[in-house]
Amino acid sequence: MLTTLTIAGGVALILFGVRFLRKGLDRLFGDKLGSWLGLLANNRIKAFFGGIGVAMAVPSSTTMSVLTAQTVQAGHMTARQMLAVMFGADIGLTLPVVLIALRFEQYAPVLVLVGVVMYQFMTYNKPRGIGQTILSLGFIFMGIGIIKTAAASVTDSPDLMKLIEIAQNYPLGMAVGAAVMTFLLQSGTATIGLAIGLAVVGAVGLPLAVAVVAGANVGIVVTSLLVGWPQVESRRLAVGNLMAKALVAICVLAALPSIVNWLERLPGGIDHQVAYAHVGFNVCLAMIGLPLVGPINRLIKVLVPQPPVDEKPVFGPRFINTAQTDSLSLALGQSKREIMHVAEIVRGMLGDLWKALKDDDESLAMSVSERDDQVDLLDTQIKRFLTKQISSEGDHDDPGEQMRQLRYLSELETIGDIIDKNLSELVVKKVRLGMDFSEQGWRELDDFYSKVAQNMLIADTAFTTRNRDLSQQLLRHKERVNQYERELRDRHFARLNKGLTASHESSAVHLDILTHLKRINSCVSHVAYAVLQDVDIHT
Repeated sequence: MLTTLTIAGGVALILFGVRFLRKGLDRLFGDKLGSWLGLLANNRIKAFFGGIGVAMAVPSSTTMSVLTAQTVQAGHMTARQMLAVMFGADIGLTLPVVLIALRFEQYAPVLVLVGVVMYQFMTYNKPRGIGQTILSLGFIFMGIGIIKTAAASVTDSPDLMKLIEIAQNYPLGMAVGAAVMTFLLQSGTATIGLAIGLAVVGAVGLPLAVAVVAGANVGIVVTSLLVGWPQVESRRLAVGNLMAKALVAICVLAALPSIVNWLERLPGGIDHQVAYAHVGFNVCLAMIGLPLVGPINRLIKVLVPQPPVDEKPVFGPRFINTAQTDSLSLALGQSKREIMHVAEIVRGMLGDLWKALKDDDESLAMSVSERDDQVDLLDTQIKRFLTKQISSEGDHDDPGEQMRQLRYLSELETIGDIIDKNLSELVVKKVRLGMDFSEQGWRELDDFYSKVAQNMLIADTAFTTRNRDLSQQLLRHKERVNQYERELRDRHFARLNKGLTASHESSAVHLDILTHLKRINSCVSHVAYAVLQDVDIHT
C-alpha cells in the first residue's frame, strides 16, 4: 500500500512540475504564442516546423489544444492549415519525455536550488520565469526519481508482479488504460514518465511500455476534441488529429513485436527505448499525416459537415474559450482580443453615429443605439471569463494586466453608453426638429470628432502593444483636445453674440455634442495611465 501511494506521489509531483513548467514558460513568452501561430498559415512546411517550436516553448498538450482551437475559431487558420502545425507540435511535445530518458533526476536537487533562488529572489518577470522553468524541471525529475525508487520494491510483491505479467498479455487494454489516464491527468508526460519509472526497475517490460506510449498519444488528443467541439473548424481539427493518431496507434499495436525487437537493438537503456518509441510515434505520424493533409481534410469535412446557417446568427464572443486553462497569458490573450472586438464595435458605433448626424439619418442613429446591447453582452461575458479563468490563478504575481483589461473594458462600455443614451438621442432630436448647424459650427464639430476618433484608434493600439510613446502621445492629445473644446465653445458663444439664427437654434445640441465627445476622449485617454504604469513596473 505504501509503495502504491509513493508511486502516486511521484506521479503527482510530475504532474505539478508539468503544470508549473507551463506557468514558467507562460511567464517568459506571454501571449506571443498566439500571434506566432497566426504567421504560419501560408506554408505547410513552415507550419510544421513552427508547430515544433511553439510546442517546445509550451510543452503542454492542454495549452496547445486551447491555443490551436482559439486560432482556428478566430478564423486566422483553417483546420487544414492547423493540422500541419499540430503534426509538428506533437513532436515538440515529446521534449519532456526525452529529458526524463536522459536521467536528469540526478540533477534534480541542483535544479531545485537554482530555480528557488531565481524564482524567489528575482524581481522581474523574465528572470522569475526562467527560475520557475528550472524549478519545475527539478520537480519533474524528482518525481521520476521517487517512482524509480518506489518501483524497486514492486518486484518484491509476487501478487502485483503477477498482475503486471497478465497485463503484458493485453497491450490493447493497457493502451486504452493509458489513454484514459492521460485524459484524466491532462498530461501525457506523467503517464509515460510512470511507464519509464516502472520499466527502469524491471517492473514492466518494453512491450507494455510501448503500448502505454501509443495510448498516451491518443489520450492527449481527446482534450483537443472537447475544447474544439463547439465550433466546426476546431472540431474538424481535433477529429483529424485524433484519426491520424488512432491510425498510427493501431499500427503500433499490430506491429508491436517487430517494433519492440527494433527498439531493443538501439543504444541505451529501456528508458531511452521508451523515449525513442514516443518520439518515433510522432515522427511517423508527421511522415504519414503531413503529405496527406489534403485528403484528411476532405475526409473530415465529410465526417464533420458544416451545419445549416441560421437565418439570425447568435451574437456572442469570438475569441474567449470557456474551457479552463491554467495558462495565464493564454487566457489574457483571449480576453484582450475580445476586448479589441468590443473596441471595434464601439469605434464603428461612433463612426456610423457621425454619419447619421451628417446625413440626418434617423434610422442609422437608431441602429447604432441598438449596437450598445452587443457591447453590454460582450462586457458581461469578458468580465465573467476574466473572473472565472484568471482570478482562479492564485499563484500569479502580476494582476496588473487583468486590471488593465478590466479598466479599459469598462471605459469602452461607458463610451457605448454615451453614444447610445446621449449622442444617438441628440441626432434623433436634431432630425425630428429639423435643426441645422451653421456652416462654421459644423466644420468645427466635424474637426473635433476627427480628433476624438483618432485618439480612440491610438488608445486601441496603445492598449494592444503597451507602447509607451503612443501612451504619452495620447496624454498630450488629451490636453490639446480639452483646450480645443474650450476654444470651440468660445467660438460658438461668439457666433451667438453675433445673432446667427442657425447657431441659436442648434446651440444646445451643438454644446452637448462637444461635451459628450470630450467625455469619450477622456475615457479613451485613461488607457495611457495604465500602460505607462505597467511599462514602469516591468522595466
